Amino acid sequence: MITLYVPRDSASRSVGADEVAERLAALLPDARIVRNGSRGMLWLEPLVEIDTPDGRVAYGPVLEADLDSLAAALLADGEHPLRLGLTGELPWLASQERLTFARVGVIDPLDPDDYLAHGGVAGLRRALTMDRTSIVDEVADSGLRGRGGAGFPAGIKWRTVEATASAQKYVCVNADEGDSGTFADRMLMEGDPFTLLEGMAIA
Repeated sequence: MITLYVPRDSASRSVGADEVAERLAALLPDARIVRNGSRGMLWLEPLVEIDTPDGRVAYGPVLEADLDSLAAALLADGEHPLRLGLTGELPWLASQERLTFARVGVIDPLDPDDYLAHGGVAGLRRALTMDRTSIVDEVADSGLRGRGGAGFPAGIKWRTVEATASAQKYVCVNADEGDSGTFADRMLMEGDPFTLLEGMAIA
């Protein structure tokens, strides 16, 4: 059985990813189709990937009109005009060391087992062995900053909350940081939402 990946995030869906996934499912009924997040190369969406012994191979941008010939190619030798090569070797991705987006585009963002299989909850498990002050110290020492324009140090925020005398404290997630129209956190929230929940649990 072949495994195909077609993004389900809003940017990819806006250019036809849902239709591509549905048509591929009809053309290749024995294929496993995983709806992953976007790799971030929006100019190549919808990007279709296929698992191979050498790694995932990318094709894109894939339009509905391309699907008959693409499906035939995927069942044969994989050669097609839209073939881009191994996803991890594409120049835009190959030059990156992904930390925040390490799982985005790799996993099915709605599958907790996929999240666990790719290192999910390792941070939470470790945090559960530490006291609060040690967790805050580690966040402060890491230099972790917010993803908004100010890049405010997370350690300062966490230390302020830790020092606040209150029997009850709340975790609030600001998903847009007030940067109008940037939707800076959309890709993470759509492509790896469990990492956000894990971070909230640690906080």
